Amino acid sequence: MEKSKVMLLLSGGIDSTTLLAKLKEENKEVIAISFFYDQKHAIELEYAKENAKKYGVIEHKTIQLDSQLFSGSALVDNKKVLSTYENGEKPFGQENAYVPYRNLVFLSIALSLAESYKINSIYVAFNNDDCSNFWDCTTTFLSQLNAISSHSNTKIYAPLTNLSKKEVIHLAIKLNVNLSETISCYQPTNNKECGKCLSCLVKAEALVGI
Repeated sequence: MEKSKVMLLLSGGIDSTTLLAKLKEENKEVIAISFFYDQKHAIELEYAKENAKKYGVIEHKTIQLDSQLFSGSALVDNKKVLSTYENGEKPFGQENAYVPYRNLVFLSIALSLAESYKINSIYVAFNNDDCSNFWDCTTTFLSQLNAISSHSNTKIYAPLTNLSKKEVIHLAIKLNVNLSETISCYQPTNNKECGKCLSCLVKAEALVGI
């Protein structure tokens, strides 16, 4: 029986690595796509590269984008300071790690590549916690984009979207994902997570009791 071939947007974080492990468990052949855009956490690409090798993707493409596309974000602009939450308080609304239309740009590129590769399924690892602060991770966003991609018979799937970060971590453990081989931080230093950014805050909360 021929394996199903799919495309996955792969960062070095817990969510996309867990989804990669899930897809491989489902016996899918994966083409992984990562992006470099001068992000402050570009070290994530090294983790993505290693996990792509570990899980035997058939191809891993890292696409370089002009960082000027995202200069409005503190995740890219070194003159802007990323929001931190040293007292553990949760942000309300969109915070400044948001990258303007990043997911639309990423998925548009993935859709173009998928059509060239004759692939009909694209996977992204959005989780339920992402939706609170990033509109371009919501099911509404994906349904609207899928309405467009239906013209090429390609569909974008987000199978983790109903899971909280804690539930994603439980799934990762079930799939034997090594969490130490992922990185979840917007501004790591020397491969060490800062412990203060939104991503670190969400991860720390999700790990309580695990």
